[in-house]
Amino acid sequence: MKQSEIKKLVKEGQIQILINLQVQGNNSEAIDKATRKQIDEIVELGKEIRARISAPELIDQEKGWFSQYAEIELLVPNSDTIFDIMLDYMVTNIEILAPKKIELKAETHQDRLNDLILKFRESEKAILLLAAHRKMLEAEVETLKKPKSKKKKSPKSKE
Repeated sequence: MKQSEIKKLVKEGQIQILINLQVQGNNSEAIDKATRKQIDEIVELGKEIRARISAPELIDQEKGWFSQYAEIELLVPNSDTIFDIMLDYMVTNIEILAPKKIELKAETHQDRLNDLILKFRESEKAILLLAAHRKMLEAEVETLKKPKSKKKKSPKSKE
């Protein structure tokens, strides 16, 4: 997309943003597939200016852990779309390139803050659930470590 077209669309109310994504996992092909899928879905929410993606990189040899980065520059129709992208894709970074000022209605701002709070609560719930599972597993491991006690045979009574 030409710079003149981008400037025209920004003057008409579009917002030019730059998004950075990072996807990690233990399967480089699956990471690449997931990253490309996210790029395709995000691009559908606006007008793509450009998208770049790195190759999956092995970042932890011992664990076989890979990481992949992507950068997407696009025009979106409003700030709601920016918040949707942020919350739905948990992007690494969003930079607003243009315009320099964005007017935001109080109700929209309030709704988005509440969406953010909800996302934090969901994360907190998942963390607490994982912590509870960990404690249960640790207790089970400790139980399994204890030697099994042999039942004492009761002496046979003579009658």
